[in-house]
Amino acid sequence: MTDIRRRNALGLLAGGMALLAGCSSSSGGNGNGNGNDNGNSTDTTDSGTTNSAAETLPPYASMLPTTDQSEYFYGAIDVRTMSTLIEDQGAEAGKEPTDPLVGNPVVVALLSSFGLEKLATSAGFNAYNENNETANGEEQFVYADGVYALVGSYDRDGITSDLEAAGYTLETESDGYAVYADSESDEIVGVTETVYAYSYPNAADSSFDPAAAVERTVATAAGDQTPKHEADGDFEQLLRAGKNSGIACCLYTENDAFASGTLSDDQTGTENELQFEFGAFEGAYGVHQNLSVTSSDTATARATVSYSSDELVDKGTLESSLGTEANTATVNRAETTVTVDAEYGGEFARE
Repeated sequence: MTDIRRRNALGLLAGGMALLAGCSSSSGGNGNGNGNDNGNSTDTTDSGTTNSAAETLPPYASMLPTTDQSEYFYGAIDVRTMSTLIEDQGAEAGKEPTDPLVGNPVVVALLSSFGLEKLATSAGFNAYNENNETANGEEQFVYADGVYALVGSYDRDGITSDLEAAGYTLETESDGYAVYADSESDEIVGVTETVYAYSYPNAADSSFDPAAAVERTVATAAGDQTPKHEADGDFEQLLRAGKNSGIACCLYTENDAFASGTLSDDQTGTENELQFEFGAFEGAYGVHQNLSVTSSDTATARATVSYSSDELVDKGTLESSLGTEANTATVNRAETTVTVDAEYGGEFARE
């Protein structure tokens, strides 16, 4: 995954996210199982069903490609949420979150911001911008398989014509998609009527082929290759169980449980950078997280965690590790799936 420069996370997540200031500034526990010291509570239940399974796929599921790797990660954010976070500077003095229910989606927002900055400075930006026909607020930004992708509605012929005028060279073309390369920046761009995807060589991973990754993405979006959720029922079930508004992220393995290296890899660079924290999900094979703003002073977060067997379920670790900065947190178990819901209020940024 791309290197993310350290930033003030709450400076980016300003706007409606100023409400997150209600999170506790201390991690000391009070015996309620969630590490809060401000009187917040964690409720736990066991039931036969998850407490609010969405049972629908996210709108970008059809462009998530199948790969030959057992591990799979993606992050997504709707552009309306991203615009709010970037434009509002109300939380510049805030602290960085330590609660993984907030922190992991925050890293997705930073990753998305980095990807949009790359787009804005690329030779192909005008081609994308001038031919974007997506209804206001409906666009999604997705990072998956080493590829940044915007999902919406695009004039493919207009984009390809403008890319060629900007000096991009056609690499691959089919009825449903086209892939272009920019020799000056080594950027690879793929286009369909619903996806604008782009990627670059990875200095930290010489085996990564951006052209192949972009082509997988747009070929999948065009229906020429099988999307991940159609090839893997467990992955589809995880996507259907999770919420997909606001910011979402998903970590998944085809194995019975995550390898320890997957959970310990910070994926962002040095210890001085904001990092993903997936340690609480040891023993699981899938986790889908969501963070969304529900009003001017409230945000909600959810983690849906799937295990391959009863003996691997570790509800206690989830209770003690997630929602540590929330006003309220509820943990529900349905067979081998545990769902953690948390609500945040106040002004996290005022320190």
